[in-house]
Amino acid sequence: DRCGAAAAPAASSSNPKGSTRTTTSSSDNSGIEGIVTLAKSWEEGTEVKGWLMSEKLDGMRCIWDGAGSLWTRTGKKVMAPKSVISELPQGTWLDGELWMGRGKFQRCMAAVRRQDASEEAWFQVQFVVFDAPKSPGGISQRLDAARSALGSGKSRVLLLTQQVCQGQSHIQARLKEVESLQGEGLMLRHPTAEHKAGRTSDLLKVKSQHDDEALVIGHEDGHGKHQGKLGALQCLLRSGRRFKVGTGLSDAERENPPAIGTVITFKYTQLTEASIPRFPVFDRIRPDVSPSEFKT
Repeated sequence: DRCGAAAAPAASSSNPKGSTRTTTSSSDNSGIEGIVTLAKSWEEGTEVKGWLMSEKLDGMRCIWDGAGSLWTRTGKKVMAPKSVISELPQGTWLDGELWMGRGKFQRCMAAVRRQDASEEAWFQVQFVVFDAPKSPGGISQRLDAARSALGSGKSRVLLLTQQVCQGQSHIQARLKEVESLQGEGLMLRHPTAEHKAGRTSDLLKVKSQHDDEALVIGHEDGHGKHQGKLGALQCLLRSGRRFKVGTGLSDAERENPPAIGTVITFKYTQLTEASIPRFPVFDRIRPDVSPSEFKT
């Protein structure tokens, strides 16, 4: 289930604080957020034998509306080039990931967030499909609908390879394989559940280390070797709980930190009894996640 290839970086714009600017289109589609399914984390011991298992792709979530447009998970229009749009089917909604390959998230984001539908920038971006959200039935039936709608001979739009999970040992073996190739993790899909919008236990993510998103709400000054630079990011979880992220930041990121109001991804070992992340480590900026998801 390896798809995608390395790609040349494309231009993006940043403000003085280092966050990538988001261009708001007059054609934003607020209804998209009511379609997107979001995963919960798989807890070891949860029985998922018979579920569909695939690699978790490190790209930008995207919805095809079956009528000519691609949308981000927050309902912003994606200015995709004709080479991609021409391979997408009319009349069938698709859910997937815009992807360049493992470990190329930032390069992919720089390309797909452009407003000029540049063929050159998108040259190695693929839309990898893993659901047909408005088609009936369980995930296998919905993927059959996607496969039928897509047909054959596509190079820019592909179906993500799925395996039937054989149990916990299968998960651990496949996770080890994916992570050894610098992949992000795995996704597990309930075999018979119909599509359900929002965060659901019918869709589970599997990673060696926990991760989550948080909203940057402040900057804490550094001390010692970080004197005059950022010491830590003051952050807010979707639950409203506050915490700090002070590790994982490069010297360049400490000098030019993610701006207040930016969403970041961080990794952590576990949650405390108060549901605060333990040992949080900065991972990356998430321009594809809306700050409106967080309770300020």
